[in-house]
Order: sequence, then structure tokens, then C-alpha cells
Amino acid sequence: MDAIRHETVQVNGVDLHVASAGDPSSPMILFLHGFPEFWYAWRFQLRDLSDRFFCVAPDCRGINLSGKPAALDAYEYAVLAADVVGLIRHFGRERAVVVGHDWGGFMAWEAAIRHPEAVERLVVLNCAHPGIMSELIHDPASSQSERSRYMLAFRSDRGEELVSRDNFGGFRANILEPGLAAGHLTESDAAAYFAAWNTPGSITGGLNYYRANRTGPVSGDDAPPRRVADTRVSMPTMVLWGEGDPYFSLENLDRMAEAVPDLRLHRFPACDHWIVHQIPDTVTALVREFAAG
Repeated sequence: MDAIRHETVQVNGVDLHVASAGDPSSPMILFLHGFPEFWYAWRFQLRDLSDRFFCVAPDCRGINLSGKPAALDAYEYAVLAADVVGLIRHFGRERAVVVGHDWGGFMAWEAAIRHPEAVERLVVLNCAHPGIMSELIHDPASSQSERSRYMLAFRSDRGEELVSRDNFGGFRANILEPGLAAGHLTESDAAAYFAAWNTPGSITGGLNYYRANRTGPVSGDDAPPRRVADTRVSMPTMVLWGEGDPYFSLENLDRMAEAVPDLRLHRFPACDHWIVHQIPDTVTALVREFAAG
């Protein structure tokens, strides 16, 4: 990992800690992590793809070593999408390949929807297309609303307490312990995650993504659904999906081609939501091939 560089850049009014690797003149890939992750989720991709690409992985706003705005509206989709564009522009590019997992996937989708001129190619790992998911959450016949119910706890005033109690017991049981048992994570990796989770304000920053972006029955309000017809993406898109994901229903894949006309879909029955940890070499190989066009 010695080839990974670290710096702080100001983008869209916030200081972002950024890890990068590779020749800055090479084609750029921007990697966006989810919750409760940080730039480190992409360490293998930064290392292994830097021979051909300029690889950039920020701590997204509110997380780990990046700035942590207090205002809730600083975490709304439009702002997150502007962060993506801002990072691309900061490194002197008009467009880049954008890769996102979980909340990083939502950031990637939103950048592609709102700023298609900045996204050359799109790669999403286990994150529902926002229009499809919104319609599913509003559909009584869908299981997505029930799968999304955990968001209520994350959005509550007790979110920080619930997440951090028992020394991050939920994160340990769902992420670290299975990863350690399977050999996907090391004790050193676990220590890095604990350090990030214990960074002051980082958990609140992550929970604010859920608090700032609400939809329909899951939030208990009357927000109207977003529609697939209004959220289509036009650029070549690759979706990698662990079929054992407990948070996103497989129904999210049924209409993916409608939302993404230029789609490559890869399904992995043996993986779940944490596909980034489970098959990093496969992720790297697929991103390499797709990013090269």
C-alpha cells in the first residue's frame, strides 16, 4: 500500500481527505465508499488498478478524516452529486469513470442522473437505482420497504447510540466478524475500521446521509416516489450484485435494464452486500475491463 498517496482537497465547500494511486495523467477512476466504510474499502483497487489508471478514493463528506458539516441539508443527494463532480474537476478532468458501493453507489447514481456530462462510465456495486428503489418502497407488494426499515433506527435521534453500543456490536456482527471468519478481512483491517468509526463525528456524518434523504413509507412521511422514467442514466453502466444482500431486494434488478439502457449486469449468488470485501480480485478485474472500454 506504499504507493497510495493521501491529501486533503477542498471540493464543493468541504475539505475531503483523498487517497490516490497511479499516474495523475492516466484515465481517472473515482471510487466512492458506503456506510460504515471509508476510503480503505477500495485499497486493493487503488493498488492493483494504478498501473493503468489514476485511482482516487475519498473519505466522503462527514466520514473519517473528511470535513463534517453540521447542517443536515449538506448531505442531500444534490450536494453529494456535486461532490462527485467537484472531485473530478479538482483533478483536472471533465469526465471520469465513477465506481460506487452502498451510499457511494447512490452518490454515483445521482451524479450520473444529475450530471451525465461528468460520468464517462458508471459502476455500481450492491446499491439500488434510486428510481427503482423509490417505486418499490411505495409498492405494498414489494419486500423492499421492510428491508429498508433499519433506516428508521439510523435516522432516529438515538442513531449514534444504537450504532456505537457494545463497541459497535452490530457492525462487528454484520461486517467484521463474518469477514474475519471467511478470511476476507484481517485483524489489521478490523483495527482500521475501528479507528475510522471512533473518529469524532464520523458516525453522525454517516447517519446524516440517511437523515437527509428520505422517501415515502420508510421515513414515515408523504414524500412522493421518484420515478424510473425521471432517473434514467445514459452512459455505459456495469452493476455488480451480491444476491444475498439483506438490505436490497433482488426486485431491484428486475427493471434495471429499463433504468439503464446500456447495462452490463453481473450477479454473484455466493456474495451478499459486502461484495467489495468478498471478491476484491473479481471486482478489480471487471472494473479494469469495463473502464478500459
